[in-house]
Amino acid sequence: MQNNNKSVTFVYGSDDFLVDRRARVIFNSLCGGQGEIFTFDEANDLSRDIGNAISFLDTLSLFPENQTVWLRTAYFLGESSLSTDQKDLVLLLFESIKFACDKRVVISTAKVDRRTKIFKDLTQLAAVENIDSDSDAGANTIEQFANDNGMAIDPDAVQLLQSKCGNNARLWEQEINKLSAHAFGRKNTICRDDVLSLTDDYDTGNFFEPMEKFFENDLEETFRSIDRYFFHNTDARALLSALQSRNRTLIQLRTLMDLGHLKVIGHNFSKNDFIHASKFFHMENLSKTTFNVFSQNTWYLSKLVPLVLQYKLSKLLGFQALFSSAFEEITQHYQEQKSIIKGLAVKFACGL
Repeated sequence: MQNNNKSVTFVYGSDDFLVDRRARVIFNSLCGGQGEIFTFDEANDLSRDIGNAISFLDTLSLFPENQTVWLRTAYFLGESSLSTDQKDLVLLLFESIKFACDKRVVISTAKVDRRTKIFKDLTQLAAVENIDSDSDAGANTIEQFANDNGMAIDPDAVQLLQSKCGNNARLWEQEINKLSAHAFGRKNTICRDDVLSLTDDYDTGNFFEPMEKFFENDLEETFRSIDRYFFHNTDARALLSALQSRNRTLIQLRTLMDLGHLKVIGHNFSKNDFIHASKFFHMENLSKTTFNVFSQNTWYLSKLVPLVLQYKLSKLLGFQALFSSAFEEITQHYQEQKSIIKGLAVKFACGL
C-alpha cells in the first residue's frame, strides 16, 4: 500500500505530550490551524469515529481550509485488541486516506504496536516521524520551550533540567515557564545556577544537589545539602545509588584514560578516541545504562573530565567501597541515616 500523493504524515513516539505537540506543529504549518481535527477517544465508539473520518475524507472539499485533517490520538494503532470488523474499518480508513488526493492528512499517536499489519501498512502509506529516534530530541525540545518564552538556555542548564525532571516533557515546559518568568527583565539566558536554585529534583528524590556537593569537596555545603535532602526524604538509599552511579562512570573513564584508550585534550577527551574504544571493546549501539560508559551521552561525559582528572583510579575504587559500606551501615542502623551520610561525606572529603 504505497502512498502516491505524498500528503500523509504519521507522527508517533513514547511521550503523548511530545507526539501531540509535534503533530500540532505539522498540522498548523499545513493549514494555519484551520483544518479539521478528529480526536479518537477509547471511551467513544471506534467504529463511529472512524466512520466519521472516512466520510470526511471521501467528501470533495469545496473550501481550502477543509483540505487538511488531523487524526489525533489514533490509539487503534497500539496494543488494544480490535475486533475483526474494527480492523477491516481501519483498513478502509487507510484506503480513504490513500485516495483522498485533495486532502493533507496528519496521524498521531503515542500507542503503537509495530508488530501489527495495521502499523506496517501505515508506515508504507505515510511519511513517518518517530520522535524517539532523535537522541537529542529531549534537549531540542527544552531549547524550543525556552525559545517560545523568548529565552535561550545554556547546554549545562538543559542537562541539569533533564537530570532533575527525567523524561517528563510536561514538566520540562512547566519548569521552563517558571525559569523564564524568573529571568524576565534581568537576562535572556537560563543558566545552570537558575535550574539548580529553582527546580526541584522531581525524578531523583532530591538527591542531585547533595551528589554534586559530594564531588565538589566543599564539606560545609555538602552538609547543608544533606540537611535539605533529609528535610524532604527519610531514606538515603536513592542518594547512595546516585553517588555509586556517578562514581562508577568516573571509574570507567579513568580506566580508559589510564589504558591509553582515551586522550584528554584540555578539559575534554577526543571523541574519535571514544568511538575507537567502543569498537575495540565491541560496545557499539548499546541501550543507555550507567553500568556501561559507552552507552552514555558524550556531551555529559565530557563534563565529567575535570572531575575524573582530580582522582586516581585507586581513589575512585576506594570511594565505591565507602558507598557500599555506608549502604550496609544504613540497613543495620536505619534510624541514623542522616548521621551515616554526613560521616560518609567527611570520609569522602578526606579521601579515606
